[in-house]
Amino acid sequence: MQETESEKLEIHQPLEILRSSARRLMDRQMPASASKLEEIFAHIKGAVADSVDTVSAYVTRSLQLARENFPDNLEPEVLRAAETAVEEVQRELQDALSQVKDTFFAASSFQECEARLPNLALFESRLEGGLLRLEQAVDMAHDPEFMGPPQFVPVPTISDALEALGESLEQIHQHMKDGSKEPLRLALAQVRRAQIGLSAALAE
Repeated sequence: MQETESEKLEIHQPLEILRSSARRLMDRQMPASASKLEEIFAHIKGAVADSVDTVSAYVTRSLQLARENFPDNLEPEVLRAAETAVEEVQRELQDALSQVKDTFFAASSFQECEARLPNLALFESRLEGGLLRLEQAVDMAHDPEFMGPPQFVPVPTISDALEALGESLEQIHQHMKDGSKEPLRLALAQVRRAQIGLSAALAE
């Protein structure tokens, strides 16, 4: 979980850079020259790319582990939704970056910067919304069932498959006794092991 918390903090770095730079710029702690504005924009653009890449890599890892953990290669819907969200946010932020580059960051004086503050405020809003969606994608992809190591080993024989089914029934019975959900997760893993064993037997 610590890795996820760290990645969430990294995701919001572009917003922190934007707000800090804008505050220093408007307080005249740095020059409003074309070269300085270009430098600030490049820093923000790079941070946005890093955030998108971080979340994309996280979701990709989740998808890969899900494929390993699910014998039928059925990718969970939540992971596909997370992957789609990252792609949509990437397009949205690229458009937002392009617009703010041609407006606020095309200024060459404090007066022009002040006149174009609404453009910067709009970009800040779009950036914040996009980064929040990236954080949501991390939450969607973070599930121990997907992120852990493979949770079952193929069962090579019919007798082993039968044993796995028996163990799953015991776990279901335990759930019915105390209402806890962990036995259901264990039962599902045993059913999957049995499925692999039966599939292997059919393939012989």
